[in-house]
Amino acid sequence: MFGATVALPLIVTPAMCVYDNTLAQSYVICTVLFTSGIVTLLQSTFGCRLPIVQGPTYAFLSPIFAILSLPKWTCPPYEDVQSWTPEERDELWMSRIREIQGAVICASLFEVAIGLSGLVGFLLQYIGPLAIAPTISLIGLSLFGAASGFAAKEWWTAIFTIVLIAVFSQYLRNIDMPCWSYSRAEGWKRSTLPIFKLFPVIMAIGIVWTTCAILTATGALPTEPTEHGYWARTDTKLDVLSTAPWFRVPYPFQWGLPTVSTAGVFGILAGFLASIIESIGDYYACARLSGAPSPPSHAINRGITVEGIGCIIDGIWGSATGTTSYSENIGAIGITKVPQYTRF
Repeated sequence: MFGATVALPLIVTPAMCVYDNTLAQSYVICTVLFTSGIVTLLQSTFGCRLPIVQGPTYAFLSPIFAILSLPKWTCPPYEDVQSWTPEERDELWMSRIREIQGAVICASLFEVAIGLSGLVGFLLQYIGPLAIAPTISLIGLSLFGAASGFAAKEWWTAIFTIVLIAVFSQYLRNIDMPCWSYSRAEGWKRSTLPIFKLFPVIMAIGIVWTTCAILTATGALPTEPTEHGYWARTDTKLDVLSTAPWFRVPYPFQWGLPTVSTAGVFGILAGFLASIIESIGDYYACARLSGAPSPPSHAINRGITVEGIGCIIDGIWGSATGTTSYSENIGAIGITKVPQYTRF
């Protein structure tokens, strides 16, 4: 979940002309994490009341990229931006994120209206696995361009990570790691932890990063950005640690007042439809693995309503995207068998 939450801002910000401004990227990531926590609290308390995590939705990526590809928002050449002042460079990406903010806020009203009207409950008789599965697949396929763009900087590192994830999640998933715990009543007690089921992605990233850190420290990787292997170094973005503040609390309209355009609003609406269908499937899966009864239509209507309110919060705070239900923690519930839900 954490990886998916952090990855989306890293995918979106280059299209907003952030370039190499890692400090701006850290501000957007901070905002996404902040709003995701708020919306998760609202969803689990007042929405569908299931142990489901809310986070930035990838269904908005295609509409966002379509909006930012318009001639008005085309990024200027990087060489020209180098001569600009810091204030001008900040305004370059802030104007684009304000356009996304306005589109998300206005389009969110559509999702809130759908949830409050009870229309989702009526549509449930037509939304089944044959509608949900292709929708989620198309959302994943839309990320191919962004994923290949990042991987192209250092293919061997990307391939190494993919191979490790496949090995951990598919071939070692049934191997449990032994661990011990101590209590006064029972003393030392041996148990097992399905570490390869729970953390295949985190473990793969940790191993690859550690390998790259060793290669960086020993000087095995080049120091020039134009040389092959430079982007595998682990010290290319260390400057953000010295420039970023220790504490920063995101606040409403921190990038300025949002701007609204008809094209932007209608583009984001398409993302909302996909996000709603995906969330309905997540509600049923989460309820089943949690041992709860199938969520009634009024619980699903509340969940969609809260998601719409959450997207309004995302737009007000400027997270550069909307929010949706995450399926990652649903898989964790299926493995750990540790759910918690409130009656619908």
